[in-house]
Amino acid sequence: MEKIPRDQETSVNLNPLARRFPRDETMGIRAFGTFSTPNNPKDNWGMVDLPKPKWIDEMQNAVTGRVFLFGTGPSLVTQKHLLPRMVDESTWTCNRMKHWGELPFKPTVHCVTEPGPLIQWGISVNKTYDFPDANLRIAISWTPVTAKGWLWCPKAPDDIQMRWEGFWGTKPFLPPLPSGWASPLTMSQLAAWFGHTEFYFLGIDTTQVGQAWDVEKGRTKHPRNVRSILESFDRAKHEMKVAGRAMYDCTPGGRINQEGILEYRDLEEVLNG
Repeated sequence: MEKIPRDQETSVNLNPLARRFPRDETMGIRAFGTFSTPNNPKDNWGMVDLPKPKWIDEMQNAVTGRVFLFGTGPSLVTQKHLLPRMVDESTWTCNRMKHWGELPFKPTVHCVTEPGPLIQWGISVNKTYDFPDANLRIAISWTPVTAKGWLWCPKAPDDIQMRWEGFWGTKPFLPPLPSGWASPLTMSQLAAWFGHTEFYFLGIDTTQVGQAWDVEKGRTKHPRNVRSILESFDRAKHEMKVAGRAMYDCTPGGRINQEGILEYRDLEEVLNG
């Protein structure tokens, strides 16, 4: 078996799996470590160079206007009567949104941003995280995802975080995306890259109490790092303002707006224009 160069080795023993991963041979495999080398540009986080999928450049500034980004927090239950009005809006959902219940709209984009939903290095996506009705399905992942019907967007290792490295969707180029510690925030960088200028977040309660469809059974297995999420949102807000764009929180009682990081906007008032 071909020996992988030393500077392409992972920080853990994952190379045997990586070699077996069926992939586009022109894409290669990224290293997981974030060490720096003279041959790697800063915006690539010291990772082994890997060509960006062509579709990403094609989507730069392809759209405009506002976008609604959904988390899966329990506050969504209080807004369910407003969701039918999302039919003509740009909507981005994530993770297990489909299993919250029957949505009265088809998402413009559905994302997964964590490795858990990916099966066999992205050959397929766990059905509970899939949303086939979405116009686009995008996996934001460390390594290439080849699941049928999905697009792949490179993600930096999780020690590359938005709170330290910034919000990259408004820059002239797009490196592997830093983690925002919350899926809606991580994927919002891609929504900004697409060209959206007003961002409205829903269901980002930022608590440990579970998901919209079942507050008890939907509890997270591991406590969220809430402070990291708050710091990442704060960094994103400031960088969006500099770029002439805006972020708002439509989450009733959500911690992001309660702590004054994002301005709260009532969803019904937003939809009423």
